[in-house]
Amino acid sequence: MLNLEQLLKSVPKMPAISGQWASVYLEPMIGSGERFTILVAAVTSTGEVQVKQAIRKEVIDAMYGFKSQAFINMIELIAHSLKHHLDETRDFYSWKPPVNCVTIGKPRGAASSSTTGILRQAVSLSSSLSSLLVTEADTKDSKIVTSRSNDRWPGQVFDVVTGINKKLEVYFNQSFTFSDGHRPAKIFYLSENAAINTGKLLPSSLNEQVKDGKAKISDLSMIKKQGDIFNRDFHQMIIYRPEDDSPAYNDKQMNTIHSAFLSLQDLADTYDVSITAVSTPEQAARIILKTAA
Repeated sequence: MLNLEQLLKSVPKMPAISGQWASVYLEPMIGSGERFTILVAAVTSTGEVQVKQAIRKEVIDAMYGFKSQAFINMIELIAHSLKHHLDETRDFYSWKPPVNCVTIGKPRGAASSSTTGILRQAVSLSSSLSSLLVTEADTKDSKIVTSRSNDRWPGQVFDVVTGINKKLEVYFNQSFTFSDGHRPAKIFYLSENAAINTGKLLPSSLNEQVKDGKAKISDLSMIKKQGDIFNRDFHQMIIYRPEDDSPAYNDKQMNTIHSAFLSLQDLADTYDVSITAVSTPEQAARIILKTAA
């Protein structure tokens, strides 16, 4: 006999938040008809407004190379414009983009446990570029994308730091020679006051990135223990990782990144090395500039 009460108990609870989302499209060559999603935006039933980048940074790096930061700056300008408009009006249709080649899609309804969940639904339904790098079992092409992005991250941080203080250029990409015969360590930023390395944590090739991070933390620890003529105050590992509420990554991917960061954090704590997670080159640059102040 059907137990109605038990059946009702087994029914999943309705999502806590409902709302509308819309995608923002860019036509890189005006008149071509080719468009891709650069942003997703949501307005919830609770009045919350969120506008987030829909393309992963590593994909932008692969697509635009040394011009990638300029492209990201343009996306941030568009996002700021839309966020301000939605905060004021809660209306997608009346927004006028600040760039001619940008359009906004038709709003669609959704529900989830959080606004980030709604945005992740939006990305999965409207942005193919967001899923180019999904797992460590990706194709050879996606590994090429990851390799390229790994090369560009240090360069982006370097550009921001030296753009503010050109004199610090001499401290980048230095080699530290140990007196005990241990292999020399290449350090991202090595000054009289600081030894700083940097790395990344992304879903693709995460195991290799963790190994690389552990090796760099170990190098910083050895420099701190052995030292040289300088008594440095800062021994720091800077890790790029996406923001927790980034809609370009799903919950499973963010959990693996979080777990990977915790493993690096445990090692850094053991070695008495500072470790900080950042999501932009500007955040990383501020850490370096602070050590030079």
